[in-house]
Amino acid sequence: MVLKALALVVSARKHGNCFDIGSYILEQLKEKGVGTELINFWDYQITPCQYCEYECLQKQLCPIEDDVEAIWKKVWETELLFLVIPNYGGMPPALWVAFSQRAQSLKAPSQDKSFISAIVLASPNTASGAQWTPSMISDEIKWMGRKVACFEVINNNGYECGNSYGGLIKEVEVKKRLAFIIDRSFRLAYSAKI
Repeated sequence: MVLKALALVVSARKHGNCFDIGSYILEQLKEKGVGTELINFWDYQITPCQYCEYECLQKQLCPIEDDVEAIWKKVWETELLFLVIPNYGGMPPALWVAFSQRAQSLKAPSQDKSFISAIVLASPNTASGAQWTPSMISDEIKWMGRKVACFEVINNNGYECGNSYGGLIKEVEVKKRLAFIIDRSFRLAYSAKI
């Protein structure tokens, strides 16, 4: 049986640091024989809760037609989930908030044999409230009901690339940290599968 890994790249940028990190993680796992898929939120329609009558709380279908349900189904089908999320102005991106809130209209299956690793890019020296994103994502992960393999916060301004606009994956220290996350996540998910 092939282990399945999914990377959710929760950025409003098409190919920034989050995309590079998610792609790198999956490339390394593919070399280990893991089936991989990357979902880049930039490529999908994710609509926030709006113009409804709380159908989700009445056990009815959400009236919004977009990609949220399809993405959640992929999340629930994978054994190893990587969440790669930036910090925007001290908060998780609006795309994540919309995606997360919309889950209340869906019924999640048991996730007791699946794992999650989260990588949060947060720059406390450039964004006020940057500590809120890791805290909020930590709470979201608890809600998802998966076992946590790793939770890493990377200050993207703490490296030679020196900015939020890309290049972070070229940093040797970042690759070392990702190697640990990849190895630990793989070992835990693989052990649970056999």
